[in-house]
Amino acid sequence: MTRRGFSLVEALVAMVILGVLLAAVLGPIGGLFKISRSNQQTLNNTTLAQQVAERIVNAWTDPARFSGGCLDLAAEPLPAGVSVTVQDLDALAAPTSAPRTLAACPGAAASSAPLRRVHIVADGGGPKAEVVLDVARPPVGGGGP
Repeated sequence: MTRRGFSLVEALVAMVILGVLLAAVLGPIGGLFKISRSNQQTLNNTTLAQQVAERIVNAWTDPARFSGGCLDLAAEPLPAGVSVTVQDLDALAAPTSAPRTLAACPGAAASSAPLRRVHIVADGGGPKAEVVLDVARPPVGGGGP
C-alpha cells in the first residue's frame, strides 16, 4: 500500500528543524540593528562636532574674535550636548595656557597667541565624538587668497 503526504510526526519534525534554522539566522539581526543605531548616533555626534568646528573657524577669520578666543554665543548658542575648550599655543604648537571653556564675545580676555587648539566634544546620546583642531591667527587686514 502506498502512502501519500506526510505523517503528523514528520510535519512536526520539519517545523522544529525550520524553527531552529530561523532562530539561528534571525537571531543576529537584532544585534545588527543595535550596531546600526550606534553607528547612526556616532555619525550624528561627529557631524554636530564638525559643524561647531566650522562655525568657530569661520568666526575666527576676524582677528578680534581670534584674539579673544570667543564666539557670539548670544546670537547662536552651542547645541545641547556640545562642549568646547580652547588652549593657546606657541608657534611650534606647544601649549602656553591651560585649556579653558569657549567664551562668549565680547568679554573674553585678548591673547597674542599665534595658534589656538580647539577641542570639541559632542555627546548627544550614544558614543561621543571629539574633534580637535589647531587654528592659526588670521592676518590683520583680512589678506585672504
